[in-house]
Amino acid sequence: MKSSFLLFALLFLPKSLTKLHKSVAKPFEYILFLEVQMANISFIVKQKLESAIKILCRDFSSHVKRPGKDFSRNRKLPFEEVIRFLLPLQGQCMDQELFRHFSKKPLFFSTDYSGIPHSSAMIQARQKLSDSAMPALFHSFTETCKKGALFQGYQLLAIDGSQFSVPENLKEPLCWRKIPNISKGRNVIHLNAMYHLQSGIFEDVVFQPICECNEHKALAQMVDRRSSAFPAIFMADRGYESYNTFAHIEQKGDKYVVRGRESGTGICSGLNLPDTEEYDIEKELYICKKHSKKVKTNPRKYKRIRSDATFDFFTDDCEEYRLNLRIVKIKLSETTTEVLFTNLSKEEFSADDLKRLYHMRWGIETAFDQLKYALGAASVHSKNSELIIQELYGKLIMFNFCKTIVGGIAVKQQEYWKYEYKLNIKMAMCICREFWCSQTLAAPEVEKMLLNYLVPIRDNRTFPRDTVKKSAIAFNSRIA
Repeated sequence: MKSSFLLFALLFLPKSLTKLHKSVAKPFEYILFLEVQMANISFIVKQKLESAIKILCRDFSSHVKRPGKDFSRNRKLPFEEVIRFLLPLQGQCMDQELFRHFSKKPLFFSTDYSGIPHSSAMIQARQKLSDSAMPALFHSFTETCKKGALFQGYQLLAIDGSQFSVPENLKEPLCWRKIPNISKGRNVIHLNAMYHLQSGIFEDVVFQPICECNEHKALAQMVDRRSSAFPAIFMADRGYESYNTFAHIEQKGDKYVVRGRESGTGICSGLNLPDTEEYDIEKELYICKKHSKKVKTNPRKYKRIRSDATFDFFTDDCEEYRLNLRIVKIKLSETTTEVLFTNLSKEEFSADDLKRLYHMRWGIETAFDQLKYALGAASVHSKNSELIIQELYGKLIMFNFCKTIVGGIAVKQQEYWKYEYKLNIKMAMCICREFWCSQTLAAPEVEKMLLNYLVPIRDNRTFPRDTVKKSAIAFNSRIA
């Protein structure tokens, strides 16, 4: 009887979950609590995001441009409402987005529709937010998301960048870039992302205008500010290999697997590597800047970098940096080979293990596609880079919100199925976004709806990659 009452309380009084958890004493009741908690994963994630917003709003004066003035009066668009509006934005025009958002709120919706703010009011309210508001919410919520199981004791973090083409604005010279053979140009914002492969969420991001794009600097920044009790393996594509990057990761006590360029000006060109189809070698290098006698006489051991090259670990007392590199060349097909730089030992990860490990990095590429098109981050509602970045942070928060819910729902496989199935991520993001906006949709209903949209898992399929640059979506060509 007591357990039945507990089950009723957990299902219909979800706000009392924490109090009940502390009061549960019997093992059966505790197991029952955990089962119900797992069944309401969508409710728990929503409560975490609600809590992150409430914490941000308690000290909103530190996240506005004019503390004590901005959002100090009683208006239709207080600080919290502006933050909530930015999270579920889609691809329609601003007035349609405002109508969708506020028509679901009885306090704003009246018979003459006068309670819904206009786009100009929302733009003025968004301009009051400081650059720290949305990043603070992003990091606060992301820290509460589950990071998934470890891979042989490591967290797997993929590093990559993606560009967002936004409407042309000559008043933003750092974001403007000339298009060859065309009179017009375009504005581009570069996203540098750290993607957690086990949980499928973006753990950290750095935005840069295209004219100041520096992926090495952004990677070092994300590595240095990462704090976790578990070691990580950072995986990055060609273009990220550099001695400074390797040193930053080693100083944090983490590991890396970085794909290198076999030709051109990459690191491989100066390491005197064997001319074979495959190899797995280790090298001890000393990084320095001075062209001394010992550097000239022992070029295989000492690597002199340019005087203008960035290396953050030289000091007045230490002008050399010792670096142990493992260089692995793997064969992908009869005509394709790749070179990987790593500090993982041969005993822990073989060359085949590194090949499978690096293949998992592709998860960040599909994440960018889902962010841009399943959530609509490719459509922005401003020309101002500051407001655009606000929207992109909102998309990243909603992406992590959706993927955390999806990651907590298991699909029960049936014996008569030809393939294993998983949740349809595009429909899942649509449902989860509606769940966040709705005041009536319950968590159990959400999970039933998610399990109604499944797609088969067919990992061995390959398609040619589309590398055509996509232009910005004009304001007068919005999605209906």
